[in-house]
Amino acid sequence: MRILHTADWHLGKMFYGDYLTDEQEYVLKEQFLPLLKDEGIEAVVLSGDVYDRSLPPAAAVELFDEIATKVTAELHIPFLVISGNHDSASRLSFGSALLARQGLYIAGDLDKLTGPVILRDDAGPVAFVLLPYAEPADVRHFLSDETIHDHQKALEALCAFQSRGCDDMRAVCVSHVFASGGVSSDSERPLSIGGTDMIDSAVFDRFQYTALGHLHGPQQVGRPEVRYAGSLLKYSFSEATQKKGAVLVDLADNGQVSSRFISFTPRHDVRILKGSFHDIMEREDDRTGDYVLARIDDTEPVLDGMARLRKKYPNAMALESPRRRISDHAGDRDFNIRGTTEEELFSSFAGAMRPEQPLSEKETDCLHQLWDALRKEEGGGIL
Repeated sequence: MRILHTADWHLGKMFYGDYLTDEQEYVLKEQFLPLLKDEGIEAVVLSGDVYDRSLPPAAAVELFDEIATKVTAELHIPFLVISGNHDSASRLSFGSALLARQGLYIAGDLDKLTGPVILRDDAGPVAFVLLPYAEPADVRHFLSDETIHDHQKALEALCAFQSRGCDDMRAVCVSHVFASGGVSSDSERPLSIGGTDMIDSAVFDRFQYTALGHLHGPQQVGRPEVRYAGSLLKYSFSEATQKKGAVLVDLADNGQVSSRFISFTPRHDVRILKGSFHDIMEREDDRTGDYVLARIDDTEPVLDGMARLRKKYPNAMALESPRRRISDHAGDRDFNIRGTTEEELFSSFAGAMRPEQPLSEKETDCLHQLWDALRKEEGGGIL
């Protein structure tokens, strides 16, 4: 059986105040859907965080509805989806029993879990064990097991419940967890405080393949058959160097697994530009429409930097100056502004902006002439 493993779509995600729905739609329609046809995919698994928040915007819901319909109704490929920590389990699993008859299997609300989903290929049945994200307290209540107090125990118990009846089958697990040894990114919401959300990946040893979601960087954990597909797009600048895509998994008749990562190319990439402000503005770049953060190494302030940067990069999101020198007296407010002349106020500002380069004699003379002209024009003081 050939399976496509994808995760962490975060439909409706906002990036620095802008919705990324159009960017997500581009990747899903122009690359994800064609990939299903081109590679002969027989099942698709989406390992949680379908949406970016529990109450997603209407455009995000419409996009998921359109993609799910194309996968199941048009391509006739079973689509198996679990809820992640960003999703509302109850909203996502609404109508799940009815949708399952159409090949869309959604596991979210614990009360609606029905055990493994059994699909078949020429070699026989393949069990898909769907483990939606759930808080330990919710699993404890659902299973009436008072010994469940952490994510590890909760996952083990939920896995046992969902795996019943598939001991002699090839089995694929779909889960949304933070597996120990995984590398996180800034855009992932912590599952708990203090590291108690960590899961020992040994819980997945009985499965031929485990399709994980939550961590946005594609990676394997423990063994090659336990993998994170990573997120659909780059959702923070900490992900700028990561590849984004999906994992193509071939499950052989004897249970052996081979997999390979297939990259997606976004319409607009997320990049960090480095160098001096002048160099960044002067160097040739054929991708000026990307979402960029400029991390400049200038030691002096760059006046009106963002506005100037956006003339070249209209989607510039941030400008950082980690090496900028700051005066020892920056931030001092020990002078009376009402008793300060225009020249003194500007000299204070210049000293804060250029602590290592005081105004030259020529600059000072020029400023005196400017102040004199302004006073004559204003008929007195200008403050």
